[in-house]
Amino acid sequence: MIPVIDGHNDLAWARRENHGYTVTGLDGVVPELHTDLPRLAAGGVGGQFWSVWVDPELTGAEQVTATLEQIDFVQRFIAAYPDRLAAARTAADVRAAMTEGRIASLIGVEGGAQIDGSLAVLRQYARLGARYMTLTWSRTIDWADSATDEPRHGGLTDFGRDVVREMNRIGMLVDLSHVASTTMRDALAVSTRPVVVSHSCALALCDHPRNVPDDVLAAIGAQGGVVMVAFVPSFVSQARREWVLAGEHGEPPSVGIADVADHIEHIRDVAGVQAVGLGADYDGTGSMPGGLEDVSRYQDLLEELRGRGWSPQDLEAVAHGNVLRVLEASDADHAAFLAGTAGEPLSVAPAVDLTQRAAERAPRALVVVNAEPSGPRRLGRWLEEEGVVVDAVLGSDGLPADLDGYDGLVMLGGGLMPDDDDRAPWLAQERVLARQAIEADLPTLGICLGGQLLAHVAGGEVRASFGPKERGATLITPSPHGAEDALLSALEDAAHMIENHQDMITALPPDAVLLASSGAVENQAFRLGAHVRGLQFHPEVGAEDLERWQEPTTRAEGDRPVAELLAEARAVDEVNTRASRAMAAAFAAEVRAAAHARTAGGAAST
Repeated sequence: MIPVIDGHNDLAWARRENHGYTVTGLDGVVPELHTDLPRLAAGGVGGQFWSVWVDPELTGAEQVTATLEQIDFVQRFIAAYPDRLAAARTAADVRAAMTEGRIASLIGVEGGAQIDGSLAVLRQYARLGARYMTLTWSRTIDWADSATDEPRHGGLTDFGRDVVREMNRIGMLVDLSHVASTTMRDALAVSTRPVVVSHSCALALCDHPRNVPDDVLAAIGAQGGVVMVAFVPSFVSQARREWVLAGEHGEPPSVGIADVADHIEHIRDVAGVQAVGLGADYDGTGSMPGGLEDVSRYQDLLEELRGRGWSPQDLEAVAHGNVLRVLEASDADHAAFLAGTAGEPLSVAPAVDLTQRAAERAPRALVVVNAEPSGPRRLGRWLEEEGVVVDAVLGSDGLPADLDGYDGLVMLGGGLMPDDDDRAPWLAQERVLARQAIEADLPTLGICLGGQLLAHVAGGEVRASFGPKERGATLITPSPHGAEDALLSALEDAAHMIENHQDMITALPPDAVLLASSGAVENQAFRLGAHVRGLQFHPEVGAEDLERWQEPTTRAEGDRPVAELLAEARAVDEVNTRASRAMAAAFAAEVRAAAHARTAGGAAST
């Protein structure tokens, strides 16, 4: 039996998905997997690169965490079966394990997104035993184009080239599976060490973007690399590929051992027999060719090649010799890296720059909407123009549990009373958010109902029935405190504000500061702490909003025709808009300051 070293097996992720990363039971046959220890032995597997892959739905630091979990699985798997498996880094390690009758277990990282833009993370993977990294998986990343996604870089970026150089320096093999052909060519131009293609086939035989074009095959062979042929049916068979593209209707075209052997021979003919290996992709795909259903069948493939006239020496080369030679070509680099004698890394700059992150972090404000037609309107637009990200959330859709991640809070009206919990059960949570904002002195605007809720939770008194009406345009006059307030000073001596509700706050909270009044409504604006304000007028409403008003169905004393109210509002719309816009700008400034303070505080904490 000729020992096989396979370049790619996804047991780690399969075990995550179906067995919670447990390593127990793999010493027996596991029918739902392609891989277990008895079948590895039956297939003559002497060495395996265990792939540590992460689903791209996980992003950023999640990719790093999941990669470490995958590596942990491989290490625990080896430790659980020391008589069957041996951890290996170098070609010498692999040969020693094979001599002992154990399966040499190596690690390959399947996707450059898994370093999260950090060469330091790359180096840590190498220290943990990873000997290759696939430059991309299925999606184009910030520094390299993928074969199965839209290109953005024309191959590798400058940072991508640095990744290849650093991999050479630390003895990690550059894996060109999954990458665009432009990325392949760029990497070959940069790399000073032989590369691998861990699990792909020949593009000339099957037009799948995951396969390798002939010019790249030839270049890999010329530079001493190895292309490890995958068994994935849609990579192997053009008919199977077209069946998949057509929607997988009916029986799939059959794919067998002979089809895989055709790819091996094509790569041999183009790149040389020294450039061919095996990288089946077991447990990384749903089906396998007939005769190659699981890891027990490698010897059947070698028998197919023997029947085609392959010599014993060439069979040993494709089964294990070629990949061992490529691994050995970088072993000295890897040993020097581990010993600390490989010289300085290309970059030790942090991939996560706190100063830059603080500068780039956009301040965010939560806007609570109590009725869909009563959204933030122009106030929301103004805040966004001032650099504040506005998250408008309709109360009936469910409010956040807390204000974590927000630098400001706006609570709007919406035709509700403060105790309308039967009609609006989310008001209980809105009161929770109001208390949190007051306790944190978070920049807050409570408008109409929002102001009433602030007053109520802070200990003020709010009517349970309607008070005096003020509709249309009302002259709002700042108090002495209001004239000095960052927001209410925008009213100057007085300004007409457009609003349409009753006097609902009959007594301010004990610690509140009165900021503004009008002829009929004393408590038009107040402040709690330095940054929490309640308003009984609507800076988010302009004259055009009154065009939506309808005549009341039940007349009450003091009602005026809507046309009269609209004309009155239009007459003062310019001064109203100017003052409202100035208040929005002042509020946005406080939100930005809160964001800056929180970021600076987080960076300074230990």
